[in-house]
Amino acid sequence: MSRKEKFSRAARSYRQQEADDRIYLDRENEETELPARSKKHPSSKNKLSRLYYNVLFILFVALVIFLFWYGNKYYSTS
Repeated sequence: MSRKEKFSRAARSYRQQEADDRIYLDRENEETELPARSKKHPSSKNKLSRLYYNVLFILFVALVIFLFWYGNKYYSTS
């Protein structure tokens, strides 16, 4: 590249145009990128943990009710 091509105003505006084009293309590429995998295929971990804790709570309540029923049935008549 000659000195004239390297430092002339026309070359500067051309280089600026190329830089602007690269920035524009980079922005276009960012907009057309695919979404993150975690957004496209969300994890069901939260649903499973919520189900697990709900089942544990229901079992605990059922156990308490059973123990009260058992206590009243077998020990209150004696």
